[in-house]
Amino acid sequence: MKMLYKIHNKAKPALLLMVVVLIVLGSSFIEKSLMKDMNSSVSSIYKDRLIPASELFFMNDLMYNKRFILDQYLLHPSVEQKAATTRQLAAYTRQIDSTIQKFETTYLVDEESRRLQAFKANMNRYNALEQRLLSNPPLSGRNTQEIAWIFKAIHQELVLLSDIQIKVGKELLHSSDAIQGNARILSNLQIAVIVIITLIVQQALLLDRHPLIPKNLKNFRLN
Repeated sequence: MKMLYKIHNKAKPALLLMVVVLIVLGSSFIEKSLMKDMNSSVSSIYKDRLIPASELFFMNDLMYNKRFILDQYLLHPSVEQKAATTRQLAAYTRQIDSTIQKFETTYLVDEESRRLQAFKANMNRYNALEQRLLSNPPLSGRNTQEIAWIFKAIHQELVLLSDIQIKVGKELLHSSDAIQGNARILSNLQIAVIVIITLIVQQALLLDRHPLIPKNLKNFRLN
């Protein structure tokens, strides 16, 4: 019976230590998962929000350049000027198309996808009117009004897309803060549990070495 009593007493600290090990391993796994999510959020803020925001600004700048060059040509149209203007506008159009393709490779929320499709549709219409104005500048009254309206619509779509970048970026930032807070709570909880179990193990070992019940009384109970 004495042997069983000793084994029972020694099994308690071992069991508690096993619990500590399991808690440490479990919390470590959860922390790694939280850190992975946080890194993903931070990476998305940079790749899917900051870079696209700069691309939107770049496209807006290109559109104003296209508009300026076309207006300059329409003031004094000529065969020589038409060739140079066509080359310049084509170069800006290629840059915008390339930027749109890069923008489409990023993660897009539903509203962002809809706005991008509207922007592309307006761009196609704008480019068609641009070519028409280059071909027939004298007949540009109605076309000039329409292209001015579409230009404003394109600018508005770019502004709305930029607003989405800010909105989603803030959501990702708040998500990262929440993950960081959860990781901090988990770490503090882990420390608290380990300290409590360590104290329990220490107390169990002390009681095993210096039992409160006298040996003769303990033997009496065991027998």
